[in-house]
Amino acid sequence: MLDIDHVYLQSIEEAAVKFAGEAGDMLLNYFGTDLDIEYKSENRRDPVTQADKNIEKHIRESILKSFPDHGVVGEEFDNTTHDSPEYVWIIDPLDGTNNFVNGLQVFSCSIAVVFQGIPVVAAVFLPWRDSGSIIHARIGNGTFENDRRLKLVGGESPQRGRLSGLPSYYWAMFGFRNGLRRQIGEIRSLGSVVYELALTARGSMQISLFYSPKIWDVAAGVLLVKEAGGDVRVRTQTTDGWEPFISFGSGTTTLQELYDWRGTILAGDQNITQYVSRRLFYRRRLLFRLIRWIKDKRGNNR
Repeated sequence: MLDIDHVYLQSIEEAAVKFAGEAGDMLLNYFGTDLDIEYKSENRRDPVTQADKNIEKHIRESILKSFPDHGVVGEEFDNTTHDSPEYVWIIDPLDGTNNFVNGLQVFSCSIAVVFQGIPVVAAVFLPWRDSGSIIHARIGNGTFENDRRLKLVGGESPQRGRLSGLPSYYWAMFGFRNGLRRQIGEIRSLGSVVYELALTARGSMQISLFYSPKIWDVAAGVLLVKEAGGDVRVRTQTTDGWEPFISFGSGTTTLQELYDWRGTILAGDQNITQYVSRRLFYRRRLLFRLIRWIKDKRGNNR
C-alpha cells in the first residue's frame, strides 16, 4: 500500500474536480469562437490556441495556490521545478485541439495527480450535456461519472459489434495474430487520447490503444480505467512485451523525467486487454516511417 494520507488525497481529488470544472467552463466559452492558432510542427500539425495556454495558466495558478509544495507538468508551459516532489500534477488543458478548432465537440481537459510516479487522482472534463461532465477517480475509491460509479464488465475476448479505439495508422504500427484482426471490433480514432480513455472507463469502448503518447495524454485516463475495474498495459523502450501499468517512474522520478516519459498504452476490459496483448505485435519501424514520409510529402505537394 502507498504511504499516503487518504483524507488529504480526497481533498486533492475534490480540488482536481473543481479545477476541471472551471477549465471546462472556459473551454465551452471558447468553443466556436475565432481563435488565434499556432502550430508546433511543420505541415500545420500540433495546433495550439490561446484557449490551451490561458486554461493551463489558470489551472497551474489554482494548483500552486492550493498546493504550493506540489509540482506541475503540463503541455504548454515549462515544469515548475527540476526537483522531485512527491505529488505532481499532470495537466492537459485541451486534448483534441484539432477537433476543437474545427468545431467538432470531441475534446477534453485532463488533470491527473501522481504520487511518487503512481497515478492517484484523475479528473477529466468532457463536453457532454449542456454544461459538460466530469469523470474522476482516486486510487482505491473507484471511478465516477459525476456522481455515478462506473464499473467495467467485459467478456473473454473482443466482440465485433463493440467499439475499439486504435490509432489512425494502426495497420502500419501493429500486426495481429491468430485472427485478432477479424474480431477486433468497430474501429474508431477520435483525435483525443483522454476522451477515448474516458470512453473506455465507462465501457463505451472495449479497448483503446495508443502508440507512444505523452504523459499528459494518458496520466488521468489510465487511473480512470483501472479504478473502473479495467486493465492497463504498457510497452516502453526498456520492456520486451506488454506489462501491467503501475507507474510512470520510481519515487525519485524528476519532473523532467515525467515530462519525457513515453510508452505504448493498451487499456480496456480485464480479460479482453489480456487477450489482445497476447495477439498484438509491433511492426518494423521502417514501414511506419515510410508511410509518414509519404503522407508528409503528399501534404507538401498540395
